[in-house]
Amino acid sequence: MRRISGLLILTLIFLTVGCQKKKKEGAETVVPVETFTVRPDSIEAFVEITGGLKAEKDALVYSTISEKLVEIRKEVGSTVMENEVIAVQDNDLWHEMLNQAEAALSSARVRFEQIKKDYERFERLYKEKAISQQQWDQIKANYQEAEAALRRAQAAYYQSKEQYDNTFIRAPFGGRVGSFHFNPGEMIPAGQPVARIVNSKMVRAELYLPDLFINKIRAGQSVLAIFPNYPDKHFRGSITHIDATIDPLTRTFRVDATFGNTHRLLKPGMYGKFHIVTELHSAALVVPDNAVLIQTRLKVNPETGETYTIPHKFIFVVENGRAKMRTVKTGIESRGRIEIVEGLSAGDQVIIVGQNVVKDGEKVSVVTSQ
Repeated sequence: MRRISGLLILTLIFLTVGCQKKKKEGAETVVPVETFTVRPDSIEAFVEITGGLKAEKDALVYSTISEKLVEIRKEVGSTVMENEVIAVQDNDLWHEMLNQAEAALSSARVRFEQIKKDYERFERLYKEKAISQQQWDQIKANYQEAEAALRRAQAAYYQSKEQYDNTFIRAPFGGRVGSFHFNPGEMIPAGQPVARIVNSKMVRAELYLPDLFINKIRAGQSVLAIFPNYPDKHFRGSITHIDATIDPLTRTFRVDATFGNTHRLLKPGMYGKFHIVTELHSAALVVPDNAVLIQTRLKVNPETGETYTIPHKFIFVVENGRAKMRTVKTGIESRGRIEIVEGLSAGDQVIIVGQNVVKDGEKVSVVTSQ
């Protein structure tokens, strides 16, 4: 049957109603309608929220000493490996101090080895009672002093080496140099950020959802994202973190969604819309939402006499050529569709055009059906 537009059907309905007055007494009105055949389908409830992207790894690299910046080895945008040197501070003084500490350590080690040999030799003599207690005590004291001197020299060396190594600014992980905060020749005070390292092979969005969804979100759940930069492309990620508490001021909780970014299409700072499914029914009876009609019914509390209203939801189906009103119970509503959990069966023909004018039991003519 050739499909007739909803506008044409409505026109036919109005013409039919208008002609009722001209019909003879007892003549039955036939209302043209459009129907939808109910079939099992999937429907989902979801929440959509906007948010921005961050690199999964994003860190500032700080100076630990106060020295002048003398060299930048990796320019902004350069790829770096973990622990690779990206910049160097003035280290001539620290290098000289390291050389001195290394020489002192070498001298203390030589002296300790000499005294250790004497200690081992005199230990045998003491056991054979070939030397006095006073001589043995002196040998032990010399040995302990040399051992302590060696430990002090080692500590001084490691401290000097650490200070020298600190003049080399290194990447804490592999990624790219995002920015430098100083130029060569400028003094960098200790504790100041020198550069930013970013690894955007994975990007993350921190999303803040209303508290009513906290029991409907789970780790590992899929997230769909759309960004204005790529209006025709969808990016799929997953939930990697869910806050266990709700902010009492905003009544929201934080959810982290992580996205793979091996092609580097997604950039930190990009803003987009994130779609998170909160409920999915895969074999539901679903109809267009305009098929469901609502009447307000007045109820009286028999105990108190108070009156209150309740919504009565119903639809019209076609049975044996007539409109039949069915009370229904609804479930998920999404994107112009609504789930019917009670009152419908698969195969029913639901009226979706003409339902506002047809009456229960009235004869209908199905003009077109979906």
